[in-house]
Amino acid sequence: MPRILIVSLAFATLVACGSSSSGRELPDGGPPDSGTLPSLQVSPMPLLSFGVPAFSSSDQNSSTGASRANGTDPAQAWVSASMPASLAYDLSGVPADRRQKVLAAWYALHVPDYIPANGLQPGESAPIDYTLEVNAAPGGGSPPASGWSQVASVTGNARSGAMLPFMMSGANWLRMSFTRSSDTNFVGVNLDLYSTAGGAGDTWMFLGDSITHISMPRAFSDLPSLVHALKPDHWPAVIEAAIGGTRTVDAVSAFDNTLRDFPGNFVVLAYGTNDDPANFQLETLVQKVIALGKTPVVPHMPWSDRADIQAKGPTMNGIIDGLYVKYPQILRGPDLWTFFKENPSYIPSGDIHPNDAGREALRHQWASLMASAYK
Repeated sequence: MPRILIVSLAFATLVACGSSSSGRELPDGGPPDSGTLPSLQVSPMPLLSFGVPAFSSSDQNSSTGASRANGTDPAQAWVSASMPASLAYDLSGVPADRRQKVLAAWYALHVPDYIPANGLQPGESAPIDYTLEVNAAPGGGSPPASGWSQVASVTGNARSGAMLPFMMSGANWLRMSFTRSSDTNFVGVNLDLYSTAGGAGDTWMFLGDSITHISMPRAFSDLPSLVHALKPDHWPAVIEAAIGGTRTVDAVSAFDNTLRDFPGNFVVLAYGTNDDPANFQLETLVQKVIALGKTPVVPHMPWSDRADIQAKGPTMNGIIDGLYVKYPQILRGPDLWTFFKENPSYIPSGDIHPNDAGREALRHQWASLMASAYK
């Protein structure tokens, strides 16, 4: 079990109160048919780290330099040339009032699952032991050699990414230092820093099966930028934690471990395709999310022309409709049954998985839903 120490003051309870990048036109159908949304107050979390001066202890090559950690392409990452290693950002150009309460989110792009069943592998260059530090020294040059204050320390990480809230207290510099990686020689990450002065509610974890898993991985997902295009004040922090082949019974078993280190608010529960009506444990998952003080987000099960999906889909979605009524805390996700039924070319006949265009359209559906939830 990883050990996470947040040195600065912890956040208050993280709850929400009371165009395609390729330029292709997609039949998104506008805002998804998600019924009546609960009254949410989700404050924007300004993304502070895009394009700020970035520095590293070493770079594996010219294509994996420090600036790849905080660029606009989620498929790029900084990779060190040796271990131990460090990555530092000069945030002195960011208004000081945004450098107070913050959230750091890092992602190891080559780790296939949020919690890999066989552990982190050498070729994935994922952080295992690391610290976050801040420094009040003036910006505008190289990172300071001294004066660093530790705000978080993690040992034994076993995940593809993490979100860490802490107090930056107006410091000009952020540094992530790595002493152990899944690869003895290298470590590599994307690293985003958000201002959470208004709260850290715009944080999302996607649980689900292979449909979600192949559509939302960090390196291939434009979901945050799609949301930003619809709501320019927002750039959500997203962790994809879906696992191919899973059912709700599997998710119930893994739930506590999966959610243990997630400090965010929205938990997507995208299940049904692998389930059967007699053992559909979605209500248990909804209850677990609510018990944590978080917001469950539940879409309709996706359509497919397969006979088994046609036979059970209406029943499964009827159960979901009942949960919408029983638990008003649920944020109703996109109606993926209706959407894919009306756009069957996005799922090859006899399959349950969207094709490339279908996965992009699925992300558009989610982006519309997320944007519509922001009041």
